[in-house]
Amino acid sequence: MDIVESIGKVLVVGLLFGAGLPALFAFGLRFHAEGATETNADGTVTPGNPALRAAGYVIFAVVLLIIATALLWITRQTIYYYFDIKIFPFGYK
Repeated sequence: MDIVESIGKVLVVGLLFGAGLPALFAFGLRFHAEGATETNADGTVTPGNPALRAAGYVIFAVVLLIIATALLWITRQTIYYYFDIKIFPFGYK
């Protein structure tokens, strides 16, 4: 049963980061596009929604934070070995 649980955990994390993170980024792009100002064909400018644009930037920041945290988690042992810096308070051998 231990192997089945491990496979299930890997599957859930893979789906979360493999499909969830790109979907979150796509929502950020959509919000950013909806909040942008538009120039019409006749030269008039239609103002966008600044709240949607800000929401897009917040989502981009969350995605960037998740990616940076994942990279630091992957390299935590190497950083600890070479620089003696514990980035996370757990997970060291």
